[in-house]
Amino acid sequence: MEAKAIFQGCYVATLTPFDSADRLDEGVVRSHAQWLIENGIQGLCPAGTTGEFLYLTGEEKRRLVAATVEATRRRVPVIAGIWALRMGEIRWLARMAEDAGASAVFLPPPIYYPASDETLFAYYAAVHEATALPVFAYNIPQYAANTISTACLERLLSEGIVAGIKDSTGNAERLREWIQQFGEKAVLFAASDSFASEGRRLGAAGFISAIANIAPALFARLWAGEESLQPQVDALRTVLKQVGSIPALKTLAARQGFAFGASRLPFSSLTAEHQVLLGRLQI
Repeated sequence: MEAKAIFQGCYVATLTPFDSADRLDEGVVRSHAQWLIENGIQGLCPAGTTGEFLYLTGEEKRRLVAATVEATRRRVPVIAGIWALRMGEIRWLARMAEDAGASAVFLPPPIYYPASDETLFAYYAAVHEATALPVFAYNIPQYAANTISTACLERLLSEGIVAGIKDSTGNAERLREWIQQFGEKAVLFAASDSFASEGRRLGAAGFISAIANIAPALFARLWAGEESLQPQVDALRTVLKQVGSIPALKTLAARQGFAFGASRLPFSSLTAEHQVLLGRLQI
């Protein structure tokens, strides 16, 4: 119940800024985090999917989380992404997040190779042993190629391995089932920006957004109950998906005064046509 009292509301899966030499820009991390909080965001999630976590070194992730925590000044929770290819580095990242003052950590399943429920349980149990922070599973089978089943989640929760889960499938039936079965004892975050209103109606504790990087007040109002704003979010998402979400978000963030720089390969640079499309957006 303590976790449920802390982890609620509209969170942002934050972008990762790089300077002109492709180095992590901690100044932009701090100023952007401050702006998000000032505009109603209730939690930050660095080093996740939107943060290009696959292309960050362990040391960059450590610095990114530390800069984010520093910027919040304990005003909102920070749930740090700790994914890595090897369990030793995942456990190290969990400890580094704890040392930096993060509120929790989140972790997708292993990627590429198929993993059984037993393997997934052992995977999250190994992280739980490495940190005193709450651990959140992150269900994103469309990218990880492994899904967290209801049976696996039930075991993880019953044995205290995870405090909850972020579900990025946009599957209303699955989220409804999980809320009904686990909602009293676990924190369930919805995700996928087009699913914000639906996730709120179903009773999710919170929502984790990518588009809120550039429109935090819009998402804060949407999660507060202004469901008439969902079509505006959907229109933004349609264009972002068309041109490449993360590079597009970084381009739009520049309009807000935040120099996030280019995304790392294999992300593509935006074409002139893409720039025109983004230039027409009203945010």
